[in-house]
Amino acid sequence: MRRSARDETHAQGTDSTARARTPQPAHPLLALQRTAGNAAVTAVIQRMEAPGGKRKRSKSPEEQEPAKQAREAGSSSEEEEWEEQFSADSVERITRQQTKITAMLEQADNEGISQQAKNKAQDMLDILSLLKNLAPLRSVETVREAIRLVREKPDSKTKTTYLEKLEDQLEYLAQDFPSAGPPTKDTLEAMWPQLTPAFGSSGGEVGEDGCEDRAHAICLAIAERDPAIAANHLSKQWATSSGGRVHADHQWRHHVAASVTTADGVLVIDPVFSRSGPLELSEWADRVQVNKDTNVHQTAWGFLGRPGDDNRPDQLSATEYSPH
Repeated sequence: MRRSARDETHAQGTDSTARARTPQPAHPLLALQRTAGNAAVTAVIQRMEAPGGKRKRSKSPEEQEPAKQAREAGSSSEEEEWEEQFSADSVERITRQQTKITAMLEQADNEGISQQAKNKAQDMLDILSLLKNLAPLRSVETVREAIRLVREKPDSKTKTTYLEKLEDQLEYLAQDFPSAGPPTKDTLEAMWPQLTPAFGSSGGEVGEDGCEDRAHAICLAIAERDPAIAANHLSKQWATSSGGRVHADHQWRHHVAASVTTADGVLVIDPVFSRSGPLELSEWADRVQVNKDTNVHQTAWGFLGRPGDDNRPDQLSATEYSPH
Protein backbone atom coordinates (compact mmCIF):
# COMPACT_ATOMS: atom_id res chain seq x y z
CA MET A 1 0.00 0.00 0.00
CA ARG A 2 1.30 3.49 -0.81
CA ARG A 3 2.16 5.68 2.17
CA SER A 4 0.46 9.03 2.62
CA ALA A 5 2.35 12.32 2.70
CA ARG A 6 1.95 12.30 6.48
CA ASP A 7 3.51 8.87 6.71
CA GLU A 8 6.39 10.00 4.47
CA THR A 9 7.03 13.03 6.70
CA HIS A 10 7.00 10.87 9.82
CA ALA A 11 9.37 8.35 8.22
CA GLN A 12 11.76 11.08 7.14
CA GLY A 13 11.72 12.55 10.63
CA THR A 14 12.47 9.17 12.14
CA ASP A 15 15.32 8.60 9.71
CA SER A 16 16.82 12.01 10.48
CA THR A 17 16.62 11.34 14.21
CA ALA A 18 18.27 7.96 13.80
CA ARG A 19 21.09 9.46 11.76
CA ALA A 20 21.60 12.18 14.36
CA ARG A 21 21.91 9.64 17.19
CA THR A 22 24.05 7.09 15.32
CA PRO A 23 27.29 7.86 13.44
CA GLN A 24 27.04 6.95 9.78
CA PRO A 25 28.89 3.72 8.94
CA ALA A 26 32.00 3.82 6.78
CA HIS A 27 30.35 1.49 4.25
CA PRO A 28 26.66 1.71 3.28
CA LEU A 29 26.13 -2.04 3.68
CA LEU A 30 27.01 -1.82 7.37
CA ALA A 31 23.52 -0.44 7.95
CA LEU A 32 22.08 -3.66 6.55
CA GLN A 33 23.67 -5.55 9.46
CA ARG A 34 21.24 -3.94 11.88
CA THR A 35 17.71 -5.07 12.66
CA ALA A 36 15.52 -5.27 9.57
CA GLY A 37 13.01 -2.82 11.02
CA ASN A 38 15.65 -0.26 12.00
CA ALA A 39 15.09 3.18 10.47
CA ALA A 40 18.73 3.34 9.37
CA VAL A 41 18.28 0.17 7.34
CA THR A 42 15.18 1.59 5.71
CA ALA A 43 17.04 4.79 4.89
CA VAL A 44 19.93 2.93 3.25
CA ILE A 45 17.63 0.75 1.17
CA GLN A 46 15.56 3.74 0.08
CA ARG A 47 18.70 5.59 -1.02
CA MET A 48 19.67 2.55 -3.14
CA GLU A 49 16.31 2.47 -4.93
CA ALA A 50 15.41 4.37 -8.07
CA PRO A 51 12.31 6.58 -8.09
CA GLY A 52 10.89 4.83 -11.18
CA GLY A 53 7.85 5.78 -13.22
CA LYS A 54 4.57 6.63 -11.58
CA ARG A 55 0.96 6.61 -12.58
CA LYS A 56 0.05 9.78 -14.38
CA ARG A 57 -2.89 10.29 -12.08
CA SER A 58 -3.38 8.74 -8.67
CA LYS A 59 -6.71 8.12 -7.02
CA SER A 60 -7.80 7.28 -3.50
CA PRO A 61 -8.71 3.63 -2.76
CA GLU A 62 -12.39 4.64 -2.78
CA GLU A 63 -12.00 6.06 -6.30
CA GLN A 64 -9.83 3.23 -7.63
CA GLU A 65 -12.33 0.41 -7.06
CA PRO A 66 -15.20 1.97 -9.03
CA ALA A 67 -12.72 2.83 -11.81
CA LYS A 68 -11.58 -0.79 -11.92
CA GLN A 69 -15.19 -1.99 -12.09
CA ALA A 70 -15.89 0.49 -14.88
CA ARG A 71 -12.94 -0.83 -16.90
CA GLU A 72 -14.03 -4.41 -16.41
CA ALA A 73 -17.53 -3.52 -17.56
CA GLY A 74 -16.13 -1.90 -20.69
CA SER A 75 -17.40 1.50 -19.62
CA SER A 76 -16.33 4.57 -21.55
CA SER A 77 -16.17 6.59 -18.31
CA GLU A 78 -12.94 8.02 -16.89
CA GLU A 79 -10.07 5.56 -16.60
CA GLU A 80 -6.66 5.78 -15.00
CA GLU A 81 -3.82 6.48 -17.37
CA TRP A 82 -0.76 4.26 -16.99
CA GLU A 83 2.85 4.96 -17.85
CA GLU A 84 5.51 2.61 -19.17
CA GLN A 85 7.28 1.32 -16.05
CA PHE A 86 10.39 -0.02 -17.79
CA SER A 87 11.24 2.69 -20.26
CA ALA A 88 14.79 3.56 -21.33
CA ASP A 89 15.03 6.10 -18.50
CA SER A 90 13.90 3.51 -15.97
CA VAL A 91 16.46 1.00 -17.26
CA GLU A 92 19.16 3.65 -16.96
CA ARG A 93 18.24 4.20 -13.31
CA ILE A 94 18.30 0.45 -12.69
CA THR A 95 21.75 0.27 -14.30
CA ARG A 96 23.06 2.96 -11.95
CA GLN A 97 21.68 1.04 -8.98
CA GLN A 98 23.30 -2.15 -10.23
CA THR A 99 26.66 -0.43 -10.56
CA LYS A 100 26.42 1.06 -7.08
CA ILE A 101 25.44 -2.18 -5.34
CA THR A 102 28.02 -4.20 -7.28
CA ALA A 103 30.75 -1.79 -6.15
CA MET A 104 29.54 -2.09 -2.56
CA LEU A 105 29.63 -5.86 -2.70
CA GLU A 106 33.13 -5.84 -4.19
CA GLN A 107 34.36 -3.78 -1.22
CA ALA A 108 32.32 -5.62 1.40
CA ASP A 109 34.93 -8.23 2.33
CA ASN A 110 37.45 -5.51 3.18
CA GLU A 111 34.94 -3.59 5.31
CA GLY A 112 33.92 -6.31 7.73
CA ILE A 113 30.41 -6.60 6.31
CA SER A 114 28.35 -9.51 7.62
CA GLN A 115 27.14 -12.26 5.32
CA GLN A 116 23.55 -11.35 6.16
CA ALA A 117 24.05 -7.79 4.93
CA LYS A 118 25.77 -9.04 1.78
CA ASN A 119 22.90 -11.44 1.14
CA LYS A 120 20.38 -8.60 1.38
CA ALA A 121 22.36 -6.53 -1.08
CA GLN A 122 22.70 -9.52 -3.43
CA ASP A 123 18.93 -10.07 -3.32
CA MET A 124 18.44 -6.44 -4.35
CA LEU A 125 20.96 -6.86 -7.16
CA ASP A 126 19.25 -10.04 -8.39
CA ILE A 127 15.91 -8.25 -8.70
CA LEU A 128 17.46 -5.30 -10.52
CA SER A 129 19.41 -7.56 -12.89
CA LEU A 130 16.34 -9.66 -13.66
CA LEU A 131 14.25 -6.64 -14.60
CA LYS A 132 16.97 -4.84 -16.54
CA ASN A 133 17.64 -7.92 -18.66
CA LEU A 134 13.92 -8.34 -19.42
CA ALA A 135 13.24 -4.66 -20.18
CA PRO A 136 11.23 -3.16 -21.75
CA LEU A 137 8.82 -6.00 -20.72
CA ARG A 138 6.34 -5.69 -23.58
CA SER A 139 4.83 -9.14 -23.07
CA VAL A 140 2.05 -9.89 -20.60
CA GLU A 141 3.41 -13.38 -19.98
CA THR A 142 6.92 -12.04 -19.46
CA VAL A 143 5.64 -9.62 -16.81
CA ARG A 144 3.72 -12.39 -15.07
CA GLU A 145 6.79 -14.62 -15.02
CA ALA A 146 8.86 -11.72 -13.67
CA ILE A 147 6.28 -11.24 -10.90
CA ARG A 148 6.60 -14.94 -10.03
CA LEU A 149 10.39 -14.74 -9.84
CA VAL A 150 10.46 -11.52 -7.81
CA ARG A 151 7.93 -12.98 -5.36
CA GLU A 152 10.36 -15.83 -4.68
CA LYS A 153 12.88 -13.34 -3.28
CA PRO A 154 13.03 -12.52 0.46
CA ASP A 155 10.79 -9.66 1.55
CA SER A 156 12.35 -6.22 1.14
CA LYS A 157 11.49 -2.70 0.11
CA THR A 158 13.06 -3.38 -3.29
CA LYS A 159 10.83 -6.42 -3.76
CA THR A 160 7.70 -4.47 -2.79
CA THR A 161 8.61 -1.51 -5.02
CA TYR A 162 9.23 -3.56 -8.14
CA LEU A 163 6.27 -5.87 -7.65
CA GLU A 164 4.13 -2.74 -7.73
CA LYS A 165 5.87 -1.55 -10.89
CA LEU A 166 5.30 -4.92 -12.54
CA GLU A 167 1.60 -4.82 -11.67
CA ASP A 168 1.45 -1.32 -13.13
CA GLN A 169 3.17 -2.60 -16.26
CA LEU A 170 0.38 -5.16 -16.72
CA GLU A 171 -2.14 -2.30 -16.58
CA TYR A 172 -0.05 -0.32 -19.06
CA LEU A 173 0.02 -3.22 -21.53
CA ALA A 174 -3.71 -3.83 -21.11
CA GLN A 175 -4.48 -0.20 -21.84
CA ASP A 176 -1.99 0.57 -24.60
CA PHE A 177 -1.79 -2.83 -26.34
CA PRO A 178 -5.09 -4.65 -25.74
CA SER A 179 -5.69 -7.96 -27.46
CA ALA A 180 -8.22 -8.02 -30.26
CA GLY A 181 -8.08 -11.81 -30.24
CA PRO A 182 -5.54 -14.19 -31.81
CA PRO A 183 -4.27 -13.07 -35.22
CA THR A 184 -4.81 -15.21 -38.29
CA LYS A 185 -2.16 -17.02 -40.28
CA ASP A 186 -2.73 -14.47 -43.04
CA THR A 187 -1.85 -11.65 -40.63
CA LEU A 188 1.44 -13.31 -39.76
CA GLU A 189 2.28 -14.03 -43.40
CA ALA A 190 1.54 -10.40 -44.32
CA MET A 191 4.05 -9.36 -41.67
CA TRP A 192 6.72 -11.72 -43.04
CA PRO A 193 8.64 -9.18 -45.20
CA GLN A 194 9.18 -6.97 -42.14
CA LEU A 195 10.59 -9.94 -40.18
CA THR A 196 13.13 -11.19 -42.70
CA PRO A 197 15.86 -8.66 -41.74
CA ALA A 198 16.00 -10.37 -38.33
CA PHE A 199 16.50 -13.81 -39.85
CA GLY A 200 20.23 -13.31 -40.28
CA SER A 201 20.79 -11.88 -36.80
CA SER A 202 22.96 -14.79 -35.81
CA GLY A 203 23.12 -17.16 -38.74
CA GLY A 204 20.20 -18.78 -40.45
CA GLU A 205 21.25 -22.21 -41.61
CA VAL A 206 20.85 -25.57 -39.91
CA GLY A 207 23.89 -26.23 -37.75
CA GLU A 208 24.80 -22.61 -37.13
CA ASP A 209 24.79 -21.41 -33.53
CA GLY A 210 22.88 -18.42 -32.27
CA CYS A 211 19.28 -19.61 -32.23
CA GLU A 212 18.66 -17.71 -28.99
CA ASP A 213 19.68 -14.34 -30.46
CA ARG A 214 17.91 -15.02 -33.74
CA ALA A 215 14.63 -15.94 -32.04
CA HIS A 216 14.83 -12.88 -29.83
CA ALA A 217 15.56 -10.56 -32.76
CA ILE A 218 12.49 -11.92 -34.54
CA CYS A 219 10.37 -11.34 -31.41
CA LEU A 220 11.58 -7.74 -31.22
CA ALA A 221 10.76 -7.26 -34.90
CA ILE A 222 7.21 -8.48 -34.27
CA ALA A 223 6.92 -6.20 -31.24
CA GLU A 224 7.90 -3.23 -33.41
CA ARG A 225 5.52 -4.22 -36.21
CA ASP A 226 2.52 -5.14 -34.03
CA PRO A 227 2.87 -4.44 -30.27
CA ALA A 228 -0.54 -5.95 -29.47
CA ILE A 229 0.43 -9.32 -30.95
CA ALA A 230 3.76 -9.18 -29.08
CA ALA A 231 2.03 -8.30 -25.82
CA ASN A 232 -0.57 -11.05 -25.95
CA HIS A 233 0.18 -13.80 -28.48
CA LEU A 234 3.94 -13.98 -29.03
CA SER A 235 6.05 -16.67 -27.33
CA LYS A 236 9.11 -18.84 -27.84
CA GLN A 237 9.22 -22.59 -28.39
CA TRP A 238 12.13 -24.41 -26.76
CA ALA A 239 13.08 -27.86 -28.01
CA THR A 240 15.06 -29.82 -25.41
CA SER A 241 16.44 -33.32 -25.17
CA SER A 242 15.78 -36.09 -22.68
CA GLY A 243 19.44 -36.62 -21.93
CA GLY A 244 20.93 -36.69 -25.40
CA ARG A 245 21.15 -34.02 -28.10
CA VAL A 246 18.60 -32.31 -30.32
CA HIS A 247 18.68 -33.12 -34.07
CA ALA A 248 20.65 -36.24 -34.99
CA ASP A 249 22.84 -34.55 -37.58
CA HIS A 250 23.70 -31.38 -35.70
CA GLN A 251 23.68 -32.47 -32.06
CA TRP A 252 22.28 -29.25 -30.55
CA ARG A 253 21.94 -28.97 -26.79
CA HIS A 254 18.60 -27.28 -27.46
CA HIS A 255 16.87 -25.21 -30.13
CA VAL A 256 14.53 -22.23 -29.84
CA ALA A 257 12.34 -20.23 -32.22
CA ALA A 258 9.73 -17.48 -32.03
CA SER A 259 6.08 -18.49 -32.24
CA VAL A 260 2.68 -16.81 -32.45
CA THR A 261 -0.55 -18.32 -31.15
CA THR A 262 -3.00 -17.65 -33.96
CA ALA A 263 -6.62 -18.48 -34.66
CA ASP A 264 -5.18 -21.28 -36.81
CA GLY A 265 -2.98 -22.73 -34.04
CA VAL A 266 0.59 -22.13 -32.90
CA LEU A 267 2.84 -21.09 -35.80
CA VAL A 268 6.63 -21.11 -35.48
CA ILE A 269 8.92 -18.60 -37.18
CA ASP A 270 12.22 -20.36 -37.71
CA PRO A 271 14.29 -19.39 -40.77
CA VAL A 272 16.60 -22.33 -40.11
CA PHE A 273 13.84 -24.59 -41.42
CA SER A 274 11.62 -22.25 -43.42
CA ARG A 275 12.37 -18.84 -44.88
CA SER A 276 9.16 -18.61 -46.90
CA GLY A 277 6.59 -18.72 -44.11
CA PRO A 278 5.72 -19.99 -40.62
CA LEU A 279 5.53 -23.67 -39.71
CA GLU A 280 2.83 -25.41 -37.71
CA LEU A 281 4.15 -26.42 -34.30
CA SER A 282 3.95 -30.15 -34.99
CA GLU A 283 5.85 -29.76 -38.26
CA TRP A 284 8.52 -27.65 -36.55
CA ALA A 285 8.97 -30.31 -33.85
CA ASP A 286 9.40 -32.93 -36.55
CA ARG A 287 12.03 -30.81 -38.31
CA VAL A 288 13.94 -30.38 -35.02
CA GLN A 289 13.45 -34.12 -34.39
CA VAL A 290 11.88 -33.94 -30.94
CA ASN A 291 8.62 -35.13 -29.42
CA LYS A 292 6.20 -32.19 -29.45
CA ASP A 293 4.33 -33.35 -26.34
CA THR A 294 7.33 -34.04 -24.09
CA ASN A 295 10.26 -32.03 -25.42
CA VAL A 296 8.77 -28.77 -26.68
CA HIS A 297 8.10 -26.03 -24.12
CA GLN A 298 6.44 -22.68 -24.68
CA THR A 299 7.87 -19.78 -22.68
CA ALA A 300 7.45 -16.02 -22.40
CA TRP A 301 9.41 -14.39 -25.20
CA GLY A 302 11.08 -11.73 -23.05
CA PHE A 303 13.46 -14.35 -21.64
CA LEU A 304 16.51 -14.79 -23.87
CA GLY A 305 18.03 -17.80 -22.12
CA ARG A 306 16.97 -21.41 -21.80
CA PRO A 307 14.26 -22.23 -19.22
CA GLY A 308 15.22 -23.92 -15.96
CA ASP A 309 14.89 -27.52 -14.83
CA ASP A 310 11.11 -27.22 -14.55
CA ASN A 311 10.94 -25.89 -18.13
CA ARG A 312 9.88 -22.48 -16.87
CA PRO A 313 12.07 -19.35 -16.99
CA ASP A 314 14.32 -18.78 -13.99
CA GLN A 315 16.75 -16.02 -12.99
CA LEU A 316 19.39 -17.40 -15.37
CA SER A 317 16.89 -17.31 -18.26
CA ALA A 318 16.81 -13.52 -18.03
CA THR A 319 19.96 -12.91 -20.06
CA GLU A 320 20.62 -9.43 -21.44
CA TYR A 321 20.20 -9.24 -25.20
CA SER A 322 22.90 -7.46 -27.20
CA PRO A 323 22.02 -7.11 -30.91
CA HIS A 324 24.91 -7.76 -33.28
